[in-house]
Amino acid sequence: MTDYRLKYVDLLKDILSEASSFSSIKNDIDDKNKAFFNMLFMTTFRQLTFIKEEILPLFVKKKISKKQDILQYVLYLGIVELLFLDTPSYAIINSYVEIAKTKTDKFGANFVNAVLRNVARQKDKLLNNRKSKYFSKEFLKILRQDYSAQEIKDMEEFVNIEPMLDLTFKPSVKPKFTDYIKLDFDTIRLSSNIKVTELDGFGDGDFWVQDASSSMAVKCLSDDLTNKNVLDLCAAPGGKTAQLLSRGAKVNAIDISQDRIDILKKNIKRLNLEKNLNIECIDALCYEANDKFDIILVDAPCSATGTFRRHPEILHTKTIGDVKKMSQIQEKILDKATSLLKNNGIIIYATCSLSKAEGEVQIRKFLNKYKDFNIKEINIAGTSLMKTKEGFLRILPQHLKDFSGTDGFFVACLQRKN
Repeated sequence: MTDYRLKYVDLLKDILSEASSFSSIKNDIDDKNKAFFNMLFMTTFRQLTFIKEEILPLFVKKKISKKQDILQYVLYLGIVELLFLDTPSYAIINSYVEIAKTKTDKFGANFVNAVLRNVARQKDKLLNNRKSKYFSKEFLKILRQDYSAQEIKDMEEFVNIEPMLDLTFKPSVKPKFTDYIKLDFDTIRLSSNIKVTELDGFGDGDFWVQDASSSMAVKCLSDDLTNKNVLDLCAAPGGKTAQLLSRGAKVNAIDISQDRIDILKKNIKRLNLEKNLNIECIDALCYEANDKFDIILVDAPCSATGTFRRHPEILHTKTIGDVKKMSQIQEKILDKATSLLKNNGIIIYATCSLSKAEGEVQIRKFLNKYKDFNIKEINIAGTSLMKTKEGFLRILPQHLKDFSGTDGFFVACLQRKN
């Protein structure tokens, strides 16, 4: 297993330095090792703040040199296995000492050996005295701009709760299985350990995986969508595209990434929803069309801070700088959308960000800039706690606290005046 761990140390460094994404790396792990890899890395991301701020300062008195910075990643994985996984301590220590020797030298190996042995000896004390830290300092900076200490504490409770599996069904289809929770707004929720491909109806294209929060953007369109011309900006991987098509809309779906477009095509083909769909791989800011659209869905690129339950690496990679950068891109895409929309048309703006700079603040700025738009209040059953005073949806993980939480999300519905 040392050979795999040797590779995993490098992968962890790549993810935390944002040289690679966890999602792409996870797909490249062979099936035999995927379960262990996923458990090791998800646990590491969830416990990394605890390790950095509470564990390592007890045993590492001098800063690790830049030349040997790989040792900190060796320690992260070694400490996670010692404290949270069931591998025997001697096997863990020996493996990571060998990795340290391979990556650095005998002094690095001795250093790792000393730290891991101390952690192993004090395991119970360390776990009993922990202060339940999950959010990194940088992540807290983002949240503290918009939320109270209590709201942040309530969000943090969901870091270590395994998210459930959410499904959206075609409007005309009912589940062929019975063991599920149906949320007020028609999302079907199941245990996370279920294999979606083995569910009755998957092969028939009855449903698709989509977090409850993500489904709200299209659900806020209460009118009949039959034959409506819809532009779906930044559409891949296609959950919202499928919602639009299943309700009878004619959809132009565009995305800048060919890899993501390929995933969208595969998903829509399984769902048998290709009929009224046109797909283009193009930057949203460069898109042009002969006719204007009835509805434009701006599924905007964002910092994705609201997805930390499923992607806990975000807790350690996102910064206020990322929020600022994304908000600038979002503003440009909204500007573009206005040039492609009919009179009386609707823009749906959605982000999976917790930052209000990418949500409420962004839309207030838009409305000050474009006086020919009004807010169209969103009314979806079961979302009263999520509605803002303006009529937007601001969804926080704790809004579904009785059902293992949900992704953080923001949705605004804007209508151009006639």
